Amino acid sequence: MDLPPLSELELQNIYAWLDKLPLSRAKKNIQRDFADGAMVAEIVYHYLPKLVEKHNYPQAHSVQQKQYNWSTLNLKVFKKLGFQLSKNDIDSVIACSPEAIERVLKFLQIKIEKYLEQQKELEKKALEQQKQQQYQQQQKQSVQEDPLQNQDFGFILAEKNQAISELKETVEILQLKVKKLEQLLQIKDNKIQGLVNQLQGKQ
Repeated sequence: MDLPPLSELELQNIYAWLDKLPLSRAKKNIQRDFADGAMVAEIVYHYLPKLVEKHNYPQAHSVQQKQYNWSTLNLKVFKKLGFQLSKNDIDSVIACSPEAIERVLKFLQIKIEKYLEQQKELEKKALEQQKQQQYQQQQKQSVQEDPLQNQDFGFILAEKNQAISELKETVEILQLKVKKLEQLLQIKDNKIQGLVNQLQGKQ
């Protein structure tokens, strides 16, 4: 795609943005300064050093070397930022056409900002995931250190059921003993009553 023209305000914002960047060459004529792509590589390196190997973009005077630099930027850098310049845009920058490099720099600025925002979101998600993993690890470690939590709950339930069964048996045995005692007391009461009756008969 060919990049759209810029308003006067957009142009001024681009120049102000460039003034803040630590570039290796002083800006004398922006069209000629950026025609070989080397300083564009420096801009990307300033924000995203992992995306650019600066030695791949030497200062160039020949059209062929300039085209090589821009083609390398297109394939190795801009593609990772989610765009690629058209041949018309590259040819216009190399030819130092008015405002050609400004259009490229404006588009590049937007793409760098978007890429940085995406990286922040990814880092945020990665941090949240790391915290979640740490929490799960702590929970796992807590269970391992606590013998009560580490026991098999099915085994605990079986033990409780066994204890209840044993208590029921004990209660049944005690109930039988109580009945036998009641029977023995009844027999003794009958014997006593019989003796009382005999004594009364003798009198």
